[in-house]
Amino acid sequence: MDWSKTKTIFIVVFLILDIFLLILFVQKYNDSQLETIGDLSTTERLAGENVTLGELPDVEDSRPYLNAEYYRFMSSDLQELEGQTATIREGQILESVLTEPVAIEDPENPEELNELLEDYVTNGGQYTFWEYDEEDNQLIYFQTFEGLTLYYNLNAQIAVQLNGNNEAISYEQTYLTSLEEFTEEQQLREPRSVLETFYDRNLIQPNSTAVDLQLGYYPLFVQETGGDTDEGITQVLTPTWKMTIENEDGSRNDLFMNAVDGSIYDMSQVDLDFEQLEEEDEIAE
Repeated sequence: MDWSKTKTIFIVVFLILDIFLLILFVQKYNDSQLETIGDLSTTERLAGENVTLGELPDVEDSRPYLNAEYYRFMSSDLQELEGQTATIREGQILESVLTEPVAIEDPENPEELNELLEDYVTNGGQYTFWEYDEEDNQLIYFQTFEGLTLYYNLNAQIAVQLNGNNEAISYEQTYLTSLEEFTEEQQLREPRSVLETFYDRNLIQPNSTAVDLQLGYYPLFVQETGGDTDEGITQVLTPTWKMTIENEDGSRNDLFMNAVDGSIYDMSQVDLDFEQLEEEDEIAE
């Protein structure tokens, strides 16, 4: 017997066996690590990725739904407007051209329009500045109710048009009227639950902080109450959370959630072009 060859064969066999056992060990270890990660609670994963709640303002724990009606502008509304020439489109859109343009120093913070809205726009004091739409060169205002913003509601906004010199030259307006609270209060999602839901949906990056939480309202559904005009159409609005997230690089983004049932709203898909209202009227006819 050639013991030299036999020894070599044994060495090779044991080496192959060792490699096989090592592969089994690594696979078992990786599987155990995956099981451990899967067993981690959302709270533990938040901590592991350094996602935190900052110092948020005090928020309500319950709030009712709202009911509102579409407002149809009338000729009497136009007669009360000064320093502008206004017309009404499709009953619910007021379009106005300012007699004198108003210079805006900073479109991101158009303080110059505060007085104009209060004194020269129908119910203008009920709107709050939301954003500067750089693409369309417009200042967007959302209607409010008892200090709460009506988020991304095409029937409750003002769009102020700027010219190339950053001057306000015209605006379009819609308005919700007869806003009333439902009798029953709705229990709202707590801040921690809101953060965890956004995180579970992969909407929050590691090393991020929730720096603000504000309550507002968003349309839940529209219902017809009779009649052939928009006077017979009402909206039901649900309490809605707007959570502001500050990312590791310092940038911020807002996330929106139905504060009652936890549904997440993608506001990037919401179209606030007033032409939609005209198209809806044409379809209805």
